[in-house]
Amino acid sequence: LSFFPSQFGRTEVIDNTLNPDFVRKYILDYFFEEKQNIRFDLYDVDSKSPDLSKHDFLGQMFCTLGEIVGSPASRLEKPLG
Repeated sequence: LSFFPSQFGRTEVIDNTLNPDFVRKYILDYFFEEKQNIRFDLYDVDSKSPDLSKHDFLGQMFCTLGEIVGSPASRLEKPLG
């Protein structure tokens, strides 16, 4: 896997749902000829602490920005690892 240099952003916390509908969206520059790796980490947040080590880690998903852009309606679903 490639190196993931930094956190790009965090969505808002959605309480008590298995199917959150996030309001905050992120815009990334897409470079057609470049492989842009993305990692999504999912946490169960139980307090207002911004420190992720204080929350339950549920899993992560790896993909490329190209996979998202190339998916129907730019919507990609993959299992958490």
